[in-house]
Amino acid sequence: MAHELIGKRLGGCDILAVVGRGGMAIVYRAHQLSMNRPVAIKILPRQFVNDETYMQRFEREVQIVAQLEHRNIVPVYDYGMYDGQPFIVMRYMDDGSVDDLIARERRLSMTRILDLVTQIAPALDYAHVKGVLHRDLKPSNILLDDDGGAYLTDFGIARLMNEPNGSVALTLTGVIGTPSYMSPEQAQGKPLDGRSDVYALGVTIFEMATGARPFEGETPYSIAVLQVTSAPPPPRSLNPSIPPAVEAVILRAMRKHPDDRYPTALALAEALAAAIAMPLVDPLMDTQPNPSLASPTTPSDALLDPMRSTQSRQRPTPPPAAMMTAPPAMFTPASAFMPAPASMTGRRAPKRRSNTLLIGVLVGGAIGCALLALLASLSAVLIGMTAANTTPTLDRTAVAGSMMTALTATPSPLSTSLMPTRTSPGGLLTPVSVGARSTATGIPGLGALLFCAERDGSFDIYRLDLATRIETRLTNDPGHDMFAVASPDGGWIAFQSDRDGDFDIYIMRADGSEVRRVTDNAVTDRQPAWTPDGSALIFASDTRGDGAHDLYRVGIDGGDPLLIYSDGGRSGQPKVSADGRLVIFTNGRPDDASTWDIKRLDLETDQVISLTDNAVKDSAPSFSADGGILYVTEGLGYGAIARMDADGEQSQVVYDGAGYEINAAAHPDGAVILFTSDMSGRDELYLMDSDGRAVRQLTDLGASSGGWVP
Repeated sequence: MAHELIGKRLGGCDILAVVGRGGMAIVYRAHQLSMNRPVAIKILPRQFVNDETYMQRFEREVQIVAQLEHRNIVPVYDYGMYDGQPFIVMRYMDDGSVDDLIARERRLSMTRILDLVTQIAPALDYAHVKGVLHRDLKPSNILLDDDGGAYLTDFGIARLMNEPNGSVALTLTGVIGTPSYMSPEQAQGKPLDGRSDVYALGVTIFEMATGARPFEGETPYSIAVLQVTSAPPPPRSLNPSIPPAVEAVILRAMRKHPDDRYPTALALAEALAAAIAMPLVDPLMDTQPNPSLASPTTPSDALLDPMRSTQSRQRPTPPPAAMMTAPPAMFTPASAFMPAPASMTGRRAPKRRSNTLLIGVLVGGAIGCALLALLASLSAVLIGMTAANTTPTLDRTAVAGSMMTALTATPSPLSTSLMPTRTSPGGLLTPVSVGARSTATGIPGLGALLFCAERDGSFDIYRLDLATRIETRLTNDPGHDMFAVASPDGGWIAFQSDRDGDFDIYIMRADGSEVRRVTDNAVTDRQPAWTPDGSALIFASDTRGDGAHDLYRVGIDGGDPLLIYSDGGRSGQPKVSADGRLVIFTNGRPDDASTWDIKRLDLETDQVISLTDNAVKDSAPSFSADGGILYVTEGLGYGAIARMDADGEQSQVVYDGAGYEINAAAHPDGAVILFTSDMSGRDELYLMDSDGRAVRQLTDLGASSGGWVP
C-alpha cells in the first residue's frame, strides 16, 4: 500500500517518498504545489479504513490539533480523503525526532536537554490550558527542524478534558499509550490530569540524559507494572556526569503520586534550568540511594520481566513538603501503540536557536542556587534512606484491564477465532480484522501444552490438552511457579519457583507429583532448559546479585552447577539444540535492553557467536522444527516474532500483530507456532500457522510462557 501512493497527488500535494510508518498510519514526504513547500502527509492505511476505532482516533487527532496553535506544536495545514482513506497534511520536519537524536548521540548534553525541554514544556502547558492531554509524550513524538527547533506531535491518542456539557473536567479515564513513558495513574486506568504528561516528560529527560529508559520489560504489561510499583534507577547510576541537582529534578518529575511532582511542565523546565546552572555540590551529598536499601525484585516481576534491565526498588517515602520546593511556575494550569513518524531524510546537525525563556531562567537561576542545591541533594538522600520503609501496592486487575485492547470481542475458552492477515511492505504480517469464532470442541493432532498463569494471587503451572480442551492445574503453591518446560520424553517438567524466598530450579512429574528442588542457593535461578537426553538442565543465574546472569548446567539430581558461559552481561532464556551441542540465549547489558541480541554457544568448542547485532531488543530465542531459530524483535506492536536460520542469516518477521508478541515455540512437526501476546488486553496464548497466518486465541483467563509437551 505504501509504495502505490508514491507519484500520486493528494490534496494538491505530490507524494514523493515514505518517511515514517507507525501502528496506525504511514507518513510520506510530499510537495505542496500551491505553496511550493515540502510537507508531511499522514494517511490511514487501507486495512484500517473499515475499523471504526482507528477512524475515530485519526479524526480525533485532526479535531484536537485544529484547536492547538502554538509555535512548538507541529501545525496541520490540511485534511482530506483519498480513495476512502483520511489523510493529514502537516509541516515537514527536516531533522527527525529526539528519538533519532538519542540514537545518534546516545546521551545528550545538559545544555541540549534544557534547550529541548524549554521548548516542549510551554507547548504541553498550552495544550493543558486548552483542555487537552497528550497521553503519549516520548522522544519519538518530539520532532526537530534544521534550526534546533523542537515540536510536539502525534495527538492521535490525546484526549479532551471537556465534558459534553461544555464544562471543563480536570480528569478523565481510559488507558492507551506507550508503557515505557506512561505515568503510574495512566497504567492503572485512573483519572488523569496534566501531571501525567509531566511524568512522561520526566521519563523523556531521563532517557535523554542516560541514553536508556528507566523501565524495560518483556511485555507492555510488565513495564506498566514497573511504572506502578518500582522506583526508577538513579540517573547518575547510568551516567555519573549528571549533576546531583539535575538527578533530583528528574526523580521528582517521576514521583509515583501526581501531588509529589511538579505541577506543570514549565515548572519542571524552570527547576531543570536552575539545577543545571548550579555549581556542583560536594560529592558527599551525592543523590544516589544506598544500594543496600534497594529491595529485591518481587516474585511477580520476575515472571513479568525475567530479563529486566533495572533493579526493582521500593517506593521511597516523599520528603517533607518544605524540601520539595521548586522555582515558581510562570503558569499554574495542568502494543494501539503508534510510534511517531520515523526520522526524516536530509538531516543536518541541529543549530542552536535563541530562546528567551532559556536565557532568562539561566540568569535568574544562577542567583541564590546554592541553598537549593543543598536541599535537592539532601532530599534525594532522604529518598534513598527511606526507600526500605514503604512498599507500594498494585491493582493488577486495573493494570491488566487498562492496556490497549486490540480484540473487542470476548473470547470463549479455547476458541479458534481466525484473524485474517495481509503481507504489508517489508514482509510484516498485520491483523486486518477479526472473523467469527469457531465452535469447534478442540484442536486434534497437536497434543498438549504447558503454560503459567496468575489466577489466585500467585503463578501456577497448567497443562492444556488441545484435543479435549481440558485444562489441568499442576501446581498450587503460595509461591510463584513459572517457565515450565517438559522433558524430551514428556515424563518430567522443569520450572522455576520462589517457594523458599528466592527463585530456584525445580522438577516434577508430568502430573504435578514428586516435586524436587534441583538448585538450592540464595541467588536467583531462572528459565530452565532440558538437555536432549533429559539428564540435565541449563539455566540462568544471577550469581553476583548485580542483575547480570550467567549460564549454568546442573544434573536433575542436583549437585554443584557447572558454569558454561559468563561475560559479565545478562545472559538468559537458554534453549538447547536437538543434538545437545548448541545453546542459544539472550545476551546484553543489564541496564540497556537495546543491546540485547541472540547469541549461540557451541558446547563442544566453547565458541560463541552473535546471531543478531543491532540497536533493538532481540530476545526469547527458540529452535524451530526446520533447524532455524524463532525469536522476538521490535515491531509495530512493540514486539514481533521473527525467524532466522541457525547461523543468523536470512532473518525475517513472521508475525507482527497489534499486541506484544513473545515466547514463540514451534510445534515439533513444524506446522504451527505457539506464542504469547497481549493483543486482547492481557497475556494469552495464541496459535498460528508457521507462515504467520490463521491466528487463533487458545486461552481467555490469562496465560503466558507456553511450551509444547512431547
